[in-house]
Amino acid sequence: QNFGFFLIIIVLFLRTVRVALSSPSSQKLKRESDGAKLLVVIGSGGHTAEMVHILRSFLSDEKKTKKRDYFSNVFPKREYIFAVSDTTSVAKIERFEREEVQGGTNGEYRNHFVPRAREVGQSYFTSVFTTLLAFWHSWRVYWKTKPDAILTNGPGTCVPVILACFLGKVFGYNSACKVMYVESVARTRRMSLSGRLCYGLRLADVVFVMWPELKEKYPRSRYCGRIY
Repeated sequence: QNFGFFLIIIVLFLRTVRVALSSPSSQKLKRESDGAKLLVVIGSGGHTAEMVHILRSFLSDEKKTKKRDYFSNVFPKREYIFAVSDTTSVAKIERFEREEVQGGTNGEYRNHFVPRAREVGQSYFTSVFTTLLAFWHSWRVYWKTKPDAILTNGPGTCVPVILACFLGKVFGYNSACKVMYVESVARTRRMSLSGRLCYGLRLADVVFVMWPELKEKYPRSRYCGRIY
């Protein structure tokens, strides 16, 4: 029994290392003609404003490629995750879908809500339990949606979602899903805690930064320039 348990631990460890060290380009998203499902983790306040700008960059590609409905064709199904205590971001995203994604008539989108891992001012002791609860709800959303890609820009809500994706890959579930982490423009010299976790533990397939100083400090990241 001890040997069997030890063997399982070794296999899971090797599988975790393989997932963490896998090349981001080893598997690609579905072809554009097929479309892909995008899961977007929405923060609050400045994170939401930044994410809207990031999503708008897809719309700007429509002009560059001269392809109508480029965004909704590449991602015909869009899933948004919000914290349950976030009362303003839902309206902003729905306005974006309604007014900017071709009137919100192309493709479809759904909203999902998960508890925050930690509220502002919450003690670290109780945050252990709220983080576990957030992970459970995030896993349920991830299992239900089974996205082809996850897009986030660093709110605390994103960590349980990205962790759910990573563990899913370890156990062979939805292994082709790509995690795209975009570090906030406010981070000029050091990544946020979420960014350091995604970069250091290789939870994300690609980490984008908006400042060349961050690219120098974190060489495996990709410099994408400032979105505004």
